[in-house]
Amino acid sequence: MSGIITTCCDKQSYLYRSVLSAKAHSSQYINCASFHIDCPRRKIQTRNSPTMFGSLSSLQPRQLATQVLNFALVLSTAFMLWKGLSVATDSASPIVVVLSGSMEPAFQRGDLLFLWNRGLDTKVGEVVVYNVRGKDIPIVHRVVRRFGGGEGINAPPLQLLTKGDNNAADDTELYARGQDFLNRATDVVGSVVGYIPFVGYVTILLAEYPWLKTVMLAFMGLTVVFQRE
Repeated sequence: MSGIITTCCDKQSYLYRSVLSAKAHSSQYINCASFHIDCPRRKIQTRNSPTMFGSLSSLQPRQLATQVLNFALVLSTAFMLWKGLSVATDSASPIVVVLSGSMEPAFQRGDLLFLWNRGLDTKVGEVVVYNVRGKDIPIVHRVVRRFGGGEGINAPPLQLLTKGDNNAADDTELYARGQDFLNRATDVVGSVVGYIPFVGYVTILLAEYPWLKTVMLAFMGLTVVFQRE
């Protein structure tokens, strides 16, 4: 018999259709009720959501080692990118965050600044980042005066006087004891060439709440370890 045969499975609410080759001009239909089909019940296996320590214990040693290496790869990649950016900009800290409001309205607290340090000729009006001798806190202020500089071996070193746009006085009181000006070659980290507003607030939070660093690193590590390929 040629045509279309339709079979039904009422118990499981499944409809199976198989099409046979048909050469006749009219198709013939066969009532589903004339067939008795036993549909086997499929066993659906469910499993409970694994806990953190359960997932960790279920990992094979090789899988665990692979995930740990993946996490180490992420950290090493970030480190290499940072070092590569330092070489390209000739700055030990090519990216810094504004920590205070001394440069408002030009820069707000939490702004992310990009620095460039190739070329030691700094003009009045440029915004620079410098480190105070004996301290490890970078300061972002504007150059208001410059002294010395020039070409040649015997030229005096370029010295700068800086001031915050939102401050009433210059930075003389911020410099190291006995220092009246900044040495452009040794004290300045770089000149500001661009910024992204408010992105650096994460860094400020990590500095004000050190325990957040541990939480963030732990979260990143667990995310990589429990990630399934």
